[in-house]
Amino acid sequence: MKNKKIKRPILWKLVLVIGIPLFVIYSVILVVNYFQYKDSYLDQMKEYLKELTSHNAADLNSQFIQIAEQPKSIATMLGTLKKPDVKELYSLISKTVESNPSIYGITVAFEPYSFNKKIELFSPYIYKDNDKILQVDLAENYNYLHSDWYLIPELLNDFYWTEPYFDEGGGNIFMCTYSFPIRKDGKFMGIVTADISLEDLKSRMKNIKILAGYTFIISRYGTYIYHPNEKDIMRETIFSKAEMYDFPAMRKFGRDMISGKKGVESFDDPITNSKQWLVYSPISSTEWTFAAIVPEKEILEKVNEMVIHQLSIMIIGLCVIILVIIWAAYKITNPIRKLAGLAEQLATGDLTVQMTNIKGRDEIHELAMVFNKMVIDLKHYIHDMTEATKAREAVESELRIARNIQESLLPRVFPPFPDRKEFNLYAKIIPAKEVAGDFYDFFFLDDNQLALIIADVSGKGVSAGLFMAVTRTLIKTVCQKDVSPSEVLRKANYILCQDNDACMFTTLFLAIYNVKSGKVSYANAGHNYPVILSQNGEWRMLDSFNNTALGIIEDQKYKVGETTINIDDCFVLYTDGVTEATSPEKELYGEERFIKKLIKNLSLPVDGIINKINEDLAEFQQGTQFDDITLMILRRNI
Repeated sequence: MKNKKIKRPILWKLVLVIGIPLFVIYSVILVVNYFQYKDSYLDQMKEYLKELTSHNAADLNSQFIQIAEQPKSIATMLGTLKKPDVKELYSLISKTVESNPSIYGITVAFEPYSFNKKIELFSPYIYKDNDKILQVDLAENYNYLHSDWYLIPELLNDFYWTEPYFDEGGGNIFMCTYSFPIRKDGKFMGIVTADISLEDLKSRMKNIKILAGYTFIISRYGTYIYHPNEKDIMRETIFSKAEMYDFPAMRKFGRDMISGKKGVESFDDPITNSKQWLVYSPISSTEWTFAAIVPEKEILEKVNEMVIHQLSIMIIGLCVIILVIIWAAYKITNPIRKLAGLAEQLATGDLTVQMTNIKGRDEIHELAMVFNKMVIDLKHYIHDMTEATKAREAVESELRIARNIQESLLPRVFPPFPDRKEFNLYAKIIPAKEVAGDFYDFFFLDDNQLALIIADVSGKGVSAGLFMAVTRTLIKTVCQKDVSPSEVLRKANYILCQDNDACMFTTLFLAIYNVKSGKVSYANAGHNYPVILSQNGEWRMLDSFNNTALGIIEDQKYKVGETTINIDDCFVLYTDGVTEATSPEKELYGEERFIKKLIKNLSLPVDGIINKINEDLAEFQQGTQFDDITLMILRRNI
């Protein structure tokens, strides 16, 4: 009974002193968080809808730009090249229409007697009818000189997107037309157009979803080009709708939309008598506007769902904390304080402490047993750590030997060919661990052909070092005179793929450099793009051909590239340990910074350039090197 009287006050004290204030604080947080989260989520939804609408508008804009490029190309060709005959013109337009699924039809409408001095009007028109490609001369159906699609671009001397119209006599469908003027030697010759079917536009728009709302497109004058209510298309404008429902706010929205603005507006819809959101973004190439109407109730439903979810988590957390308080009240006893005192003795280094006179078979008893066992295990652990330290020192010694062996495999004497005045060459590797996975090599195949190799094995450490040694030996074996770089990589890759159970692979760049002519033949197995820099600061990268690294695909074939290194140019080879070096702030060193540093130090000798790069990398990483760093630079002298 006495023990119970002791435990109860601890329990109630913890519950009252900690639990009640915590409950009050949680309640206040819940209320404040609800309103803050609601406002924050609504702001996030506005930004999300803006981005989503802008993305869809940009996608439509991209499609319209692609459509507009075809008339521009045809107009440019007709204005600069020799005038084609009728058959050639029809063939050109037909091929363009067939190859562009977004285009319904294309016409070239010439000025009177411009195409043929015997024919006043000529306007060949190619259009689609289901799966057929049909052709017609619009001049046979009507006088196109007074049509908007012809007259306005002539007057503006610029392109023009028409309002929607029914093209009677030229396709007989509802469409919009892009027109581009033809000019030859400054003289207006006619118009090239591209038509888009409103039915095709409607099909594309039906696939665009903005939450549970609906989308529409208005022209530069506010006319509905697309609307879910097909009765509004071409018959209504956003301003006529505003007048119909006596809705001034809609007139303001319409003015903002046709002026090219983007935004999100909430309003009370007089049609549905509900709160709605209007989000809109311009389609710049056509001066149209893409917009969507989203019911606010759907957005608020998501807000409430998220808030309720958060409230549930916080309430559960509060309950858990209260339960932990109650649980802790039963566990805080005098034996715990005694155990804490023994732990303090243990912390001073006394490994003879033991907890005795343990009563009961509860959790405190188990904790005491664990403590006693921990003291014994600690003695064993200290002994084992002493032995492990000796073993680790032995392993580190062997790793140092392995590194010395690895370094001995790579060329270390510079300049490597002191009697060759045609070039200067220097290379350096900085391993991330004791044993590196990067390697480089260079050797003459004959008096004029110099092989340059740089590679990066997957992974780091001993396994990468072993694979590196095998790869280097293999490459040096198969790289012979009159064997192309691509064939060298193909043979080496085939051998490396055999019995590669560890799935190791290596990226590798191989170049055969002619020291007399400066010509380079190269192949790239998934390695970083080498850089060629001129003394005037100009630079270029060699193509990788997107070939796969060695050791992955057994029958991989590799492409050969060719280039020329001019006198005083620097040929820079490197591994991804340079460009992917990371600062403590997780910023990448990057190609741009790397190339700027190379250009800045281009006047130095090749070893000075590499040393400057390595100094900059060390300062950039501040002791956080995670990958091997390898650089090789060849400068052509004569």
